[in-house]
Amino acid sequence: MTKRGGQTPSRARVPGRVRARARRGPILERDDVHTALVDLARSMAPADVTALMGREQELRRRATQLTAPQLALLRDQLALALDCLRDHVAGDCPQIPYSAISLLAAGVCYFADDLDLVPDFLARIGRLDDGAIMAMAFQLAADGVRRYCTASGRDSDPALGRASGHRPPAPSRISPAQEH
Repeated sequence: MTKRGGQTPSRARVPGRVRARARRGPILERDDVHTALVDLARSMAPADVTALMGREQELRRRATQLTAPQLALLRDQLALALDCLRDHVAGDCPQIPYSAISLLAAGVCYFADDLDLVPDFLARIGRLDDGAIMAMAFQLAADGVRRYCTASGRDSDPALGRASGHRPPAPSRISPAQEH
């Protein structure tokens, strides 16, 4: 059965209705990642960092469950961020600017939230935003991370994405094709 104009009922145009199109672009843009991270970091108070570290063991356990090779940088960055935050709470790294601490804490806090920009339960793409947020946190806090690594006798290059096998942090576009 056809309607006037030769259209079938299932294809008839309904006034005021717009067809949804499949999005083929990136899931997140760099600006989305930056905004989410900086907004969260600006809201971090020292007591929030202390409370976050009350979940340290749980967060470390979750980080060790990131076994996919493409999540190695995220896993390494989480371990270093948790070490730095633990030392900050204990008063063992006073040389690190609080801006770096708040960025790292924001990255860890974002990782801890399962329902973020891209929910973690989504297969193949659920950790993309977590990786992008953490990479951006390390990129923006790079000077503080280097200072912490120097003070604690560590190499900062792997966490800053400079080791072989790690990609540089904070890609300008995040798309599902980047996680296999």
